[in-house]
Amino acid sequence: MKRKFIFLLLVLFSISTLPAFSSKEKKSSIDLPERYSKWLKQEVVYIITPKEKEIFLQLETDREREIFIEAFWRHRDPTSGTPENENKEEHYKRIAYVNKFFGRATTRPGWKTDRGKIYIILGPPIDIDRYGEDYRTVYPTEVWFYQGDTKHGLPAHFNVVFYKKKGIGEYKLYSPVGDGPYQLLVNYKGDPTSIEAMYEKILEYDPVLAEVSMSLIPGERT
Repeated sequence: MKRKFIFLLLVLFSISTLPAFSSKEKKSSIDLPERYSKWLKQEVVYIITPKEKEIFLQLETDREREIFIEAFWRHRDPTSGTPENENKEEHYKRIAYVNKFFGRATTRPGWKTDRGKIYIILGPPIDIDRYGEDYRTVYPTEVWFYQGDTKHGLPAHFNVVFYKKKGIGEYKLYSPVGDGPYQLLVNYKGDPTSIEAMYEKILEYDPVLAEVSMSLIPGERT
């Protein structure tokens, strides 16, 4: 279970650090009409599969593209045969939400931010804890709590963490392995090589944040 969860987090982290489309894909889609280019590179960029992307780019007419888009959403309709497509409606609600709220502190649209990407993929978290707004012990940090689908090998609960690197800019996706608790601490004067010392410093500030700085699975240290 842990291995599958770590794989999911690696996928999410890679999504947050790569452009929405590779240069090769940009070249392949450069001749698309604007409506279909936007659909491919913005609206469904985080949920379309590589195979679907490949097929879509091979289509030659707008009629074929419209048929493809209709089939794309029909395949994701949880209640086929009804007028509504709940997954499609929810997806566009998420895009509207992140563009409204997560693009305010950056020049990028909300769907391109790390928080926006995770929100579009995973949906709204159950709860959010916020830390460090006073910049005294830790930099501004958000901990998003999610319930996992155990049928797909995920833990019953897990966290996703975002922080402002050095306290500036937009919130970035945090990795306990790639970043570590050092990135969360303001003016840390202890041993920069001691993960345990940094953990103890955050523990003094807040036990929950200390735990997620080491592992995104509640109760399980890396």
